[in-house]
Amino acid sequence: MSLSSPPRLLAGIDIGGTNVRCALAPVDHPQEILVRKTGATPEMTEPERFVAFIAEEVRGCLRSLGREPEALAGVGCVAPGITDVGAGVVLYAANLDWADAPLTALLEQRLDAPSIIENDVNAAAMAEYAFGAGREARSLVYLTVSTGVAAGIVVEGRLWRGAHHAAGELGFFIPDPRHLGKDWGRNGCLELTAGGVGLARTWAERHGGNGAPGEAVEVFAQARNGNAEAVDLVHRAADYLAQAVVAVGALLDPEVLVLGGSIAQNEAWIAGRIREVVAGTLPFPMKIVHSKLGGDAPLLGALALAAQNVPAETPRVAS
Repeated sequence: MSLSSPPRLLAGIDIGGTNVRCALAPVDHPQEILVRKTGATPEMTEPERFVAFIAEEVRGCLRSLGREPEALAGVGCVAPGITDVGAGVVLYAANLDWADAPLTALLEQRLDAPSIIENDVNAAAMAEYAFGAGREARSLVYLTVSTGVAAGIVVEGRLWRGAHHAAGELGFFIPDPRHLGKDWGRNGCLELTAGGVGLARTWAERHGGNGAPGEAVEVFAQARNGNAEAVDLVHRAADYLAQAVVAVGALLDPEVLVLGGSIAQNEAWIAGRIREVVAGTLPFPMKIVHSKLGGDAPLLGALALAAQNVPAETPRVAS
């Protein structure tokens, strides 16, 4: 009797503005996470050092399963930025201070396994479309509101990336004519007025603090406690996001819009205001639902990408 060898593994990596998450899953079942690890996004900005950190996190996951590095069949990595999937390059990632980072090549050098990268929101959109809140839809937009603001667009099972790999970069949307002509830097107007990074910076400028994206939690907490200034910031963010969703609906007319990201999923006022404005504005409002995959959507998308990218094994010839 022969014993079957343990399955080869996929590594999924989700690089967020606040946390980096790694997970391992079997090649044939990328949805079945076997082990995961989460850590704070390191302050280092050099892609080479960042990937060295990621590789050690993946090796730690392998060690926790008692597996050797050779068990790794493929790697999927998603990042918050404009990503050229074919070239394997993160063209622009404001929150990581990256430009033209050759992420695929660096991952393959460090982990010695076929690797593929994707924009994190695009990956989350595909995960929701394949086995989440959009399983029965033909078209879907996944909107994330957390550290940043962005959307992933899926039509008939295919991602729409745009001519410059920048489709869905809603952070650059300008929701108020008063903001026209201003320099919104690398993040964009909507991200700096309605995303976690912008809310945290605005609050820190007025009340102290370092303005780290995680401090947006304090803004929402103060708003719930009735702080008038925080209430104004949260209401403005909700209105701006609702206007952006109306623009998405008017332009794309998707069947479903999935709300993802820590702010969109956990702050009831944001989701409620989006639904209210969309229902009262568009002639054919899209269905608006919360993510079924939650914070795992980008990570599951990364694992699914890794599975698709694993080379087919050459059949063994019996001796």
